[in-house]
Amino acid sequence: MTRPPRVEAALALGRVLRSGAYSNVLLRDLSDEPDSKLIRRLVYGTLRYLLRVDRLIERASTRPLSQIDPGVLDLLRIGTWELRFGDGAPHAAVNEAVKAATAGFGKPAGGFVNAVLRNAQSIKEALPEGAEGASLELGVKPWIYERLVATWGEDDASAFLRASLEPAKRTARVRPGANPVEAIAIPGIEGAVEADRDVTGLIPMDPSSVAVGIAADVSPGMVVLDLAAAPGGKTLHLYDELGKEGWVVASDSHPGRVMSARRRFNRLGVGVPWLVADGRRVPFAPATFDRVLLDAPCTGLGTLRRRPEIRHRLRPESPRESAELQNQLLDAALELVKPDGVVVYSVCTVFREETVDVVAARRAEPPADLPGRAAGNGWLLGPHLSRTDGMFISLVRP
Repeated sequence: MTRPPRVEAALALGRVLRSGAYSNVLLRDLSDEPDSKLIRRLVYGTLRYLLRVDRLIERASTRPLSQIDPGVLDLLRIGTWELRFGDGAPHAAVNEAVKAATAGFGKPAGGFVNAVLRNAQSIKEALPEGAEGASLELGVKPWIYERLVATWGEDDASAFLRASLEPAKRTARVRPGANPVEAIAIPGIEGAVEADRDVTGLIPMDPSSVAVGIAADVSPGMVVLDLAAAPGGKTLHLYDELGKEGWVVASDSHPGRVMSARRRFNRLGVGVPWLVADGRRVPFAPATFDRVLLDAPCTGLGTLRRRPEIRHRLRPESPRESAELQNQLLDAALELVKPDGVVVYSVCTVFREETVDVVAARRAEPPADLPGRAAGNGWLLGPHLSRTDGMFISLVRP
């Protein structure tokens, strides 16, 4: 790593905010050296508290955000988060930000960053009353907070968002035959563990995704379709549950993701056929499968711990737009499952439009024996309920 960590963090932050990069993908390949851990902490922390960070910068600066050079603004954001919300030394946050701004943008930029951060350090932050202040404290725009409160109530919505500000643990699923002695089991989700490092036989994934595979309740001899399968973690879970007696096929509409999944499965020696197809029009006869797993595309609000930038990308229309596709995919999945079969509908979000509303008028029921709580005709997991990402699961019958 050739650049100072705060410069690297500012560059990564800019790519996430202005180029559409996902923080978990961008930062995934960093080593575990101390600087790499610092970079992750700076980027994730700034994204989680970005609304309050920008509010502080606006009060501390003589210029509006739109008139600050984007690169300088990224350094200010990193520095402000470290000053006000981080646990490092304040003088280091200021000094490193000033040095980086001076080296990258000249002495005037360094002086400007120094002045803004000194001002930001002394500002007494007072959050507004009501939903505006609550949403700022919880790191989301008011419409997200109000939408969740309207669905789940203030206590549940606030608990979910507050827990989503915390970093997620490194978790995985244990494949059959593996014996990771250093892993810590996740209560209530068989095969899900916390693991601080890569171990043979562990498949990195959130416990909520492991819960989806458990809810499918597949058994040897079944024919199973994973309808929106890439990157394939749940597909592999189904394959492991079926053993050598049964058949699972994976389908996804994104050619690049299918190609990547095929390579991964080949490396693992797993023989699952992968198909590139629109999930609304897959080339299979009706009533072919005992189970269809539909882990549908969604807004992803349940994954805020791992992808905190999602809170800044969603629009008020996003849940409704996602629900339109989810309903179409679920209709198609119900055509493909046998009359006595089940479609497992799951989404890593907690918006009502994408969860309880999608299955409200269908023959649907929640899965049994999972941590979390009932939600309409389904089951809700979340960081405040089950030490997992937010996930909604429902078993839907034709």
